[in-house]
Amino acid sequence: MQAVKTDRTMASKKTTNKLIISAIILVILVVSALYFYNAQQKLQPASLPEDTVTISQTTLEKEYGLRVNLVAVTGAGGFVDVRLKILDGEKAKSLLSDKTNFPTLLVNDDIILNASEDTKSQEIRFNDDSNIFIMYVNSVNVVKQGSQLRIRFGDIVLDPITVK
Repeated sequence: MQAVKTDRTMASKKTTNKLIISAIILVILVVSALYFYNAQQKLQPASLPEDTVTISQTTLEKEYGLRVNLVAVTGAGGFVDVRLKILDGEKAKSLLSDKTNFPTLLVNDDIILNASEDTKSQEIRFNDDSNIFIMYVNSVNVVKQGSQLRIRFGDIVLDPITVK
């Protein structure tokens, strides 16, 4: 057998290498862009209806029988832990028996964190002096210790709360 020699110049090798490197960089940029686009889609922009009412935590306790005991980042930043105390079961039931009033979190008034469907579908026992524990996935670590967020119950929104 005879070896076949090609008359390939260094210029064509350099061009081929540049094309391969450019293709790799392009693939990395496209994959990164898709990742960030999908992550951004999970964060929904807030659109509060005009009839939304802002109330204080004191009003929440008096009128709806609920107290916010804790809002904290947990699980190495991957979750937001919200703990509510039921002070008056009947008042709390009037608010939370409607699943559209299940608490959602407004971060900086423009990002909504929702509880999972499994969490929303669990039965709430409206016993006086009982507790509700809700874990929210902290999408893209948007909530950090010290940040402000508001809890929304349907068309009722609480004053800002500092995250622990």
